[in-house]
Amino acid sequence: MARRTAKLDKAGVPREPCGLSVADCLGAERIQGFCTIAGWMHQMLDQMFEGMLVLGAALSIEIANRAAAGIFGYLPGELLGRPLASLLHTPEQTVIPSVDFPHRPSRTLSFTTGRHEALGRRKNGDIFPLELSVSQSLVEGRPALTILVRDLTERRALERALFDAEARERLRIGQDIHDSLCQMLIGVHYQAELLQSKLCERSVPEAALAARIGELVREASGCARALAQGLMPLAISPAQLPQALGDLARKSEEDSGVSCRFALIGQPALRDADTAIHLYQIAQESLHNAIRHGKPRHVEILLGGGDESVYLRIADDGEGMRPKAASASGLGLRSMRYRAGLIGGVIRFESKPKGGVIVLCTVPSAPRGNKKKGVAGNERDQRQVGPA
Repeated sequence: MARRTAKLDKAGVPREPCGLSVADCLGAERIQGFCTIAGWMHQMLDQMFEGMLVLGAALSIEIANRAAAGIFGYLPGELLGRPLASLLHTPEQTVIPSVDFPHRPSRTLSFTTGRHEALGRRKNGDIFPLELSVSQSLVEGRPALTILVRDLTERRALERALFDAEARERLRIGQDIHDSLCQMLIGVHYQAELLQSKLCERSVPEAALAARIGELVREASGCARALAQGLMPLAISPAQLPQALGDLARKSEEDSGVSCRFALIGQPALRDADTAIHLYQIAQESLHNAIRHGKPRHVEILLGGGDESVYLRIADDGEGMRPKAASASGLGLRSMRYRAGLIGGVIRFESKPKGGVIVLCTVPSAPRGNKKKGVAGNERDQRQVGPA
C-alpha cells in the first residue's frame, strides 16, 4: 500500500494519518523501513509474554505475536488470515438436540469488549481453557479487535489442587466429627437416659429435667451427624453421572411439582470423577435457581458430548433472570462459574424475559486413549433417565 504524505502542523509534527492499515504496518508483510515507531512496536509484540491477536472486520487474524501462536501450537505466520472461530470451541457453537427447548448453535463469534473465558483448540486438536481480553478500536476508519490471550491450563490446575486439598481437609473434619463427637454425644444421651430412669425410680422431680437433657443431647447428635455428612464429598463416577442426574430430576419433580426431564445424548466421555461431581453440582444449583426464582412449568437437563467436548445444558420456561443478572455477583452464579473453571470448562447463562433461562456448561472430553472411562451409553443416541 502506498503511504500518503503526512501533513505537518506548525511545529513539524505529522497530524494526518499515513493511510497504512495495522497489518501493513505491523503484520508479517509489513512495509520495511516505514518508521521507527512501527519497528519498535513490532519488536515489542514479539517479545511479549502474553499472546496478542489483532482481528479485522471479518474476525480473521491480521496480526499474531509469537506468544499467541505458541499458545495454540502454531508458527506466527500460520495464524494470519485464519478466522478466530477456528481456534476456539465455545458453548455457542455446540450442536445440541432438544425437543422441548431448541438450541440454535451460532456459526459466528460475537465478542463484546471485556474479558471472556472460552475453550481453545490447539493445532494438534487438544482443547484447553483460555481467557480473552477484548478491546475495540478504529484504524483508518476500519474496526479492529485487539485480543489478549491467556492460557489458563496451569492456573486451573493450581485452583483444582487447592480445591482438592480443601476437600481432603473437609473430609478429615467430617470424619472426626462422625467418629469422635457423634459417638461422645451418643454416650452422653445414654447416660442421661440412665439418670432419668434412676430418678424416676426414686420419684425425684428432677427426672423430667434429665429427660429434657437427654432430648437435647439427641438433637445435638443429629445436628453433628448432619454436619459431618455435609462435609463429606460426593462420590459420583463418570458412569454414575447420568443416573445421578436422573435421580436429581425425579426428586426435584416430586418435591416441587415442576416437570423435570433428563436425557442423555450420545456417549459423553468425562475425564474423571471430579468432572462428574462438579457437573452434578452445577446441575443441582441451576435446577434449584430455576425452581426457586423462575417459577417454570418445565425444566430440561441434557448431558451429551462429542469428540472434543462434553456439555451439560439446563433449560426452563420460567420468567427468566433480571437484566444483567448473568453478570451479577450472586453466590450461585459465581459458584457455577468457579466449578466450571475447576474442570477446565466454560459456562454461559442466557435469559429471555418470560422465556426462561438456559445454562450451558462445556468441558473438554477425556483424552482419546481414555474415552473408555467415560459415560457408558446404550445403543440409542438419546436415553431418558428422569421422568418425562
